[in-house]
Amino acid sequence: MAGVKGDLSKGSRLYKEQKFGQALTSYQKALSQDPYNQEALFNIGAAHYRLQEYKEAQEAWENASQKPGERKQDAQFNLGNAFYRAQDLDAAIAAYRKAILQNPQDKEAIHNLQIVLEQKEKNQQDSSNNNQNDKGDNNQNQNNQGGQDNQQDQQQQQQKQQNQANSSQMSKEEAQRVAQMAKENEYRPSYATPGGLEDSGIEKDW
Repeated sequence: MAGVKGDLSKGSRLYKEQKFGQALTSYQKALSQDPYNQEALFNIGAAHYRLQEYKEAQEAWENASQKPGERKQDAQFNLGNAFYRAQDLDAAIAAYRKAILQNPQDKEAIHNLQIVLEQKEKNQQDSSNNNQNDKGDNNQNQNNQGGQDNQQDQQQQQQKQQNQANSSQMSKEEAQRVAQMAKENEYRPSYATPGGLEDSGIEKDW
């Protein structure tokens, strides 16, 4: 396995120099020699992420999170980041929740989960406002016969908005409960700067 370690070391050196493409090549070479190497998978995800290749990063970190080793939770956390960068908010939320389940003391994951939940809520509110504006424009062009239908449409739209608001509120309350749970635990400094990650040149992003 000396070849694998050598390629990982070379890749990490290149990564620190921000030569992410070359680092990726070294990590992939290490993985070709040891397809189950979690370290190689984890670092491949990091290199793809820095290259803004989020789909490839997602795949690598998903695989890393399923392999035995010390990087399972960190890979799950970074998977959430990759989904967020790709604007797949639902997948990001699911990934962060899994990361928190694996380590309820991970305040970075809790923080990111709250951010994504808030953004999702904002997106829903913006979408509802746009729909309401469109509905108002349509109402101006309707005759009296269509007024009753429009009233029904408005009631349905209001009900939909209420359902969305309730759903968002539940998500926000859930995030607050998770945050409270974290406050009741004693944080370990290693999770503020994950232990061992710095040595390889790879860190939890965001």
